[in-house]
Parts: sequence; structure tokens; C-alpha cells
Amino acid sequence: MDEPYFVTPVRDSRLRGSQLRLGESLAKHLTINNGEVVALFVGCSSVECKVVINQSSSRKQQMVLNPGMFKTMKFLPGKKYGIYRDEMGVHLGPVVGVMADLFNDKDRPFGGQSYFISQVLTAGQKMGELCFAFGPNSINYHRKTISGYRYTQKGWVKGTFPIPDVIYPREAGYSPPKLRIRSRLESMGARFINPPLVGKWQTYKILSQNEELIKYIPDTRLVNSFQQVDRMIKRYHAVYMKPVSGSQGKNIVRVVKKKNNRSYEYQYQMNNQTYRGTAATLHDLQRNLHRVMGRKSYIVQQRINLIRSQGNIIDVRVLVQKDESGRFCVTGKACRVGRNGSITSNISSGGKGRKVESVLLQAFPEPEQRDQILEELNQVALLMAEELENKYEKIGEMGIDIGIDRDGRIWFIEANLRPARQVFSLIGEKKTRMASVEKPMKYARYLAGFSR
Repeated sequence: MDEPYFVTPVRDSRLRGSQLRLGESLAKHLTINNGEVVALFVGCSSVECKVVINQSSSRKQQMVLNPGMFKTMKFLPGKKYGIYRDEMGVHLGPVVGVMADLFNDKDRPFGGQSYFISQVLTAGQKMGELCFAFGPNSINYHRKTISGYRYTQKGWVKGTFPIPDVIYPREAGYSPPKLRIRSRLESMGARFINPPLVGKWQTYKILSQNEELIKYIPDTRLVNSFQQVDRMIKRYHAVYMKPVSGSQGKNIVRVVKKKNNRSYEYQYQMNNQTYRGTAATLHDLQRNLHRVMGRKSYIVQQRINLIRSQGNIIDVRVLVQKDESGRFCVTGKACRVGRNGSITSNISSGGKGRKVESVLLQAFPEPEQRDQILEELNQVALLMAEELENKYEKIGEMGIDIGIDRDGRIWFIEANLRPARQVFSLIGEKKTRMASVEKPMKYARYLAGFSR
């Protein structure tokens, strides 16, 4: 792969509007001749420029614009940006936008994601990217601009920016209006690091069609009726019911029917509260669960006898990401331990983090088995990410949750296209967390053509 090439744009009021002055070595690198007219792209915006080559020995790598063009292109004084040329013209940047839900808070404009997004933007700036964050409704399609926020040493600074080369989607949910916004931005030339969320049922169908992966998939059905749920309960004695489009462990239900017992025992969490109950009949079960399930689509799947820590369930979050090479790799993995009495392991529901190696050491005394499980976790996570991408759309990152049963067999739980990183901080792996923050911006360089 070629090393990235950087340039620091400079303002000069003596230049006329359409002139672009390049140093001799920069012009040679871009294969541009004196007097040539080229399109200069910043994000999805461009302007026609006439090139003037400066052959002064002290300015061989310089790019000079007039102040008006410098301002229009949203450059920051003294900042380095990546540069390359293709058949369309000269590209500076890349311009990367993080799209997230906006809140009415000047100190935390993106709510609970504000700190994470500030780290993402800081990482991108260090890579020579013109990057900012914005809300889905902050786009002026007519002017091809976006009202958003940079992050600086002084905090969040509001500004106007061009349509980005690449967008990192971090907004919650994908309603029809948000999908229309995404489609419109794509039609203007923006590329997205991740596709919209993939529903759980669609994910299971895709992965179940792969002969190498089928053995890792628990028996899973789309809930069409509670008679179907009852058949699954009779087969496995305990099942989990999950909303097709849910996340963060919300509205998940566990139903147990013990042998020689006709009643159903159920448990679920809503608004960080745990609810338990019993139902004498299937009709009562359906009626009692309407509060949490409503009219949402659900899947039902066999319960896996997961390894535990002090009685609390454990699963493994494997973070799979692409970098500037455009290839998947495992950035890190960590165990999530559910809080006391919880039916999920989600950190957002009070779960804790533990290092994978320490959990395996406690659960499996044989080092050969532990090594095999560690290797299999990586292989399966990568294969699942590749399979979902092959059948769906280009994917830049994915959190894949995997369970390990008491025999050491691993099971797919779910895939998340908006993965959190908090668990790496909880287990003291600061380098892993920072790598997870930087990789989306590295992949953005690849998508935009700046890492070739």
C-alpha cells in the first residue's frame, strides 16, 4: 500500500479566485502540468481551478489558495490534510462526518456518545482528516452543506461543513425518515462506514445458510404464534425471546417450564427494572408478556447453558473492524458479566467486564482447551462478519457476541452494527479501546481513496 501523502493548504490574497498554486514536487506527485485546469474536491464539493506551479526550491510541497476558496473549503490554518488525484480531480481530506442524534446540550451535544465522538474526531484530525459530527436533520441539501460540530481543545465548536466523503453512522435506530436521509446522502456521493442495522432474524437466516457456521447457531425461530413458542419450550425447557430490531438487551424475555410443572416462569427487564412472574396457561403467558412485547416482532431461541461467574451469566464481545487496508481484523475481545439476577450480560444494564483469559482459566483447567476456544472465537467472529457482508452490504465494524457453554462449545448470540467500547475500559485495556476508536477513521481513509 502506498504511504499517504499530506499537504498543508496556505492562504494568499494575491491569488485570483480560480487559481491554485502548487509547489513543484507536489505538482509532480499529482502529475499536474502548469496551466492545467483541475477539479479540487473537498468532501463531495468541488471547484474548478487553474494550476500555477511555483518552482521556488523552498516551496516544493506547498498548496496555496486565495482566502475565499480557503474559507469555502472549510480548511483550518496550519492543518495537514491528505491529498491524492484520480480521474475526477484532486481530492483533499478526507472529509469524515459522524452522524449521531443531537441533544439540546452545548457541553454534550450528542448525549451519552459525546465523549466517544470527541475521541473519534480527535483521532481523525491527527490523521489529516477534516472531520465533524452532526445530527441527521442538520443537512442543507440545496447548498450541499451540513451544520455540525468540530471538537477542539476548547470543546465543541459549531460550524458549516461540506457533504462528507465518508459518514460514520452512530444514530440510534433506523426509522424510514433516517433511511431516506441516508439514501439522499449516498446519492450525493457520501459513503457509509456501516449499513443500517441488520435485524436479528435476518442475521440468523444469513448465518444459518453457511455450512461452516451452522453448528454455532442456536435453534432460532421467528415468532408467528405462542404455540410455536410452546413447542420450543417443550423441546428445550427454557427459551429466550428477543425483539427482532432490539439492542442493549432491552425487552428480552426468558421463559422456563420445568419438568413435571405445567406453569410457565418468565423474567424480563424494562427501564432497568427486573420483572418476574408465572403463568398457568399459554394464554396467560401471552397476555402477561404483552406489556413488554407489545406488537413488536420477536424471535425465540433455545437457552444456552452458558458459563457463569458467581452465578451470573457471561458472554464474549468480539469487536471486528476494518482499518486502512479495508480488511477485517479482531481489534479485541472481552467478557461481559451480567449483574446479579439478570438474564442478559449487557454493560448498559449493569453488567461488568472481565478479561477473557481469566474467565477461561477459571472455567476450563486444560490449557489446550482454552487455547482452542480463544482461536475459535477469533475465527468464528471473522467468518461471521465476512458472511454478513457478503450477503448484505459493506461493513466497517461489528460487535459479535458469542456465548461459551460449560462444555467449551461456542454459540453465536447476536451481531451489533453500533458496538460500544466501554467494556475495554472496564477491564483496563486502554490501548484496545483507543485502537477501536481509531479504526473507523482509518477505514474512512480507505473508503475515500486516501489509503490506496
